[in-house]
Amino acid sequence: MTRASIDSLIQGGGKKSALPSAVSPMLCTLVKEPFNDPDYLYEVKWDGYRIVSFVNKGTVQMNSRGGLNYTQKYPPVANALKALKFNVVLDGEVIVLNDAGRPDFDALQKFNGHDSPLYYYVFDILWLDGYDLMELPLSARKQLLAALFAKNEIIRYSEHFDDGMALFAQMEALQMEGIVAKRRTSIYRPGERANNWLKIPTEKRQEFVIGGWVESDRGRPFASLLFGAYNNKALEWIGHGGGGFKEAEMPFILKKLKALEVPENPFVNEVDTKGKIHWAKPKLVANFKFATWTKSGKIRKPAIFLGFRNDKPASSVVRESPVNNVAEKQKPSALKTSRGKPSVMPSPIDSNWPSIEKQKITSSEQFDIGGCTIELNNVEKQLWKEVTKYDLIQYYHSMTNLILPYIKNRPQSLHIKQVNAIAPGFYIKDMEGHQPECADIFTDERKHKMKGKRDQIDYLVCNNEASLLYMINLGCIDVNPWTSRIQNPAEPDYIVIDLDPSDADFKKVIETAGAAKSFFDAHKLAAFIKTSGKTGMHILLPCKGIAFTYARTVAEYICGEIHRLVPSVTTTEVSVDSRGKKLYIDPNQNDYADTIAAPYSVRPHTIPCVSTPLEWKEVRATLDPQQFTINNMTERVKKKGDLWQDIQNNKSLLQVQMKNAKILKRLLE
Repeated sequence: MTRASIDSLIQGGGKKSALPSAVSPMLCTLVKEPFNDPDYLYEVKWDGYRIVSFVNKGTVQMNSRGGLNYTQKYPPVANALKALKFNVVLDGEVIVLNDAGRPDFDALQKFNGHDSPLYYYVFDILWLDGYDLMELPLSARKQLLAALFAKNEIIRYSEHFDDGMALFAQMEALQMEGIVAKRRTSIYRPGERANNWLKIPTEKRQEFVIGGWVESDRGRPFASLLFGAYNNKALEWIGHGGGGFKEAEMPFILKKLKALEVPENPFVNEVDTKGKIHWAKPKLVANFKFATWTKSGKIRKPAIFLGFRNDKPASSVVRESPVNNVAEKQKPSALKTSRGKPSVMPSPIDSNWPSIEKQKITSSEQFDIGGCTIELNNVEKQLWKEVTKYDLIQYYHSMTNLILPYIKNRPQSLHIKQVNAIAPGFYIKDMEGHQPECADIFTDERKHKMKGKRDQIDYLVCNNEASLLYMINLGCIDVNPWTSRIQNPAEPDYIVIDLDPSDADFKKVIETAGAAKSFFDAHKLAAFIKTSGKTGMHILLPCKGIAFTYARTVAEYICGEIHRLVPSVTTTEVSVDSRGKKLYIDPNQNDYADTIAAPYSVRPHTIPCVSTPLEWKEVRATLDPQQFTINNMTERVKKKGDLWQDIQNNKSLLQVQMKNAKILKRLLE
């Protein structure tokens, strides 16, 4: 392919775009068995480190899967990238080949910049010379790669094959890791794990988090490592492994473990093993191979240690459950726009939709809003004293144009209050076909499979007034969108700091917010603050191109620094019982699918308070969060305008600010 042909292809299918600052790699779904399907192409699964590389006018940055900067670790690859005559963003795997020409992960970990033959096998191209290529089909992107890197010695094009069964058999014979199957027409969706890309290992192997070790009674540094994976932020013990260690390396591993030793068990479930156990802070990630899973969800021994994974944060490690075959894989995450009345599915076990359907209708009227017909019912219901459901609907109607920019293209978690604002409620995430005709749906894989529930969730995406009022009519008091958008669900738009008081003393919130402002000013960071609409405050730092794991790292760091400024009134203790009357500085709303009350959202509190954007100068001792209600919000906005309208301005993005914030910048390197 000539350069003219390359230019024609990228200009025909790509879109003009600045070089991205970061990209969360697209991920693979684990499946049990190899298969042949003409819709898929098949690649070797390389046993190395996943690296996304950015090349711009001779400047190179190589990011690990978790966003760490690995440029200095692999000079031969960095130099080969620097020598390229074009600007590009590549996705691939850095590997070391042994004398037999096979990937050697152990040698890669020991790579010192000189001795071993290091290569960068690239299997995708995301951006080239001013054009975003992620919307091109994979087959076209691979065509570009083959043309650009056919003759490069260090940067090698990762070939693909049509026969998945034959390739898998060859990988088994060579004792290599496995194969990857990719849909030929798939576009590149950063951070997505769906059925467009699939991985089929030749033997069962996964990464796990180390949470302790067992002493040896035979003179070895240790007998085995205890490991597990996260499930809903809780670390569950899965198994232990005592094989695969090189005797010469075991003392160094023990030294690592002792540096992380803690007195308490980090696992939430019982650890079933013999011998004296030492617990470790769950920071180390290691790769193990094993025979199979038991019915109880543990690993059937033996589990063989393959090496540590320094490129993956422990918090991102979850158990991967293989799908049986290609016909049973999940539908890819996608935005689907309903056209015509959607069909309602039978409600699965534990669905809350039957509670909605059983409520008594005392009044009902249909309205046409923007060409979409929705039903408003029971508008006379009293939600607060002298405030009805009709009043709430009127408020959201009047504020629609202000609220929609903050919730557009963001999946919703619906908090339903069927009785009144302060009575117990329940949540609905999966629409199960109940969405109105004009609503959008984001279909996502259920991360933790549950008996009786579907393996996918159809989230409501509220992009118009009709969808907004549908939510309120359903029983929502507040509006709770994700912090990321459907176009890039794995990367948040905000880092969230939640000031959560343990008592009714709002002075602690004011004092803590003042300390936070001092920290932001000292580091030249622009932060946006609002009342929570209840008893606390929310602080948001806009960001772009950062994975959730690193957004959380930054949030935890900032929370710790704020706490150091006001230790007498704040805490970073997660346990409610350990907080006493101190205010909790909460970093926990910085994970995938987390939500936060939208600006101008009403909250289910004792009175109809509104989560209200503030000027920092308003954060003073006289501030009363209950002064902001549905009765006066329209007048406030007329007077002050939308104080958060510039929150996504390029100058306020965390990456731009961090050029001056050296301490925070190091967290993302």
